[in-house]
Amino acid sequence: MSREIFDKYVGDLRTKQKFNKQSGKWELANPWAAKKSPEWFEDCWNKIKVSGLTFDGKHITLNENGVSFDYVAYKNKMLLAYPESKIDDGLVYKGDVFSFSKENGVVSYSHQMADPFGHKEEDIIGGYCIIKNKRGEFITTLSRDEINKARRVAKTQTIWQSWFAEMCKKTIIKKAVKFHFDDIYSEMEDEDNKNYDLDKSLPPADELPEAVINAINAAEDMKTLTAIFNREYKNFKTAAMKEQFTKCCTIRKLELKGQGNANS
Repeated sequence: MSREIFDKYVGDLRTKQKFNKQSGKWELANPWAAKKSPEWFEDCWNKIKVSGLTFDGKHITLNENGVSFDYVAYKNKMLLAYPESKIDDGLVYKGDVFSFSKENGVVSYSHQMADPFGHKEEDIIGGYCIIKNKRGEFITTLSRDEINKARRVAKTQTIWQSWFAEMCKKTIIKKAVKFHFDDIYSEMEDEDNKNYDLDKSLPPADELPEAVINAINAAEDMKTLTAIFNREYKNFKTAAMKEQFTKCCTIRKLELKGQGNANS
């Protein structure tokens, strides 16, 4: 059944169309998929099989880099290896009170939310992941700056723009399993890491205003990106800042080309 879901998913991926309001024409929603060979998709399927997880097209998906696993898939992999596992994760927002301790191998933690119904992405200050099973009890934390570092080396910003909180959680659990369960996640991590350019040198988030970075990442066509560049470039006073800003714009330009929006 999983293979049938995969084959239908691939078919939809290669043929799905979207309407371009600017050109007034229908175009492929995923132009990269039409360029991939049957052998490439078969290789992706084999890597999913090796993971032991069930393909559903939601928590395990494909993109131009290969297979992508979301944070739920990472949890499911842990439960596959250690069914008794207790996994808890959360994002900490401004105003929340979060504390933890580990004594004699036992993890204790507390997360008091200031406003559980008023969460805003810009208010995220970090997050945590707690894993407890027969191998022990482990807690991993990540600050907003560390999450931003992971975002900056992502090869595409589209999923970060659409699912920022979910990508924060994935980043945290990726760090947790890398530190404590690398033996069961190594192949899965090797494949998922194709979605990141780990050797790419990008400007630190705290050196460019976050509003500017968000505007660049949200640009859906070259016209918008060019307008951002022309508006903001003159505001940076140092050569280093101008260079960093230009790098961010260049990266987004390459992403738009990959999405088929370079001439929009």
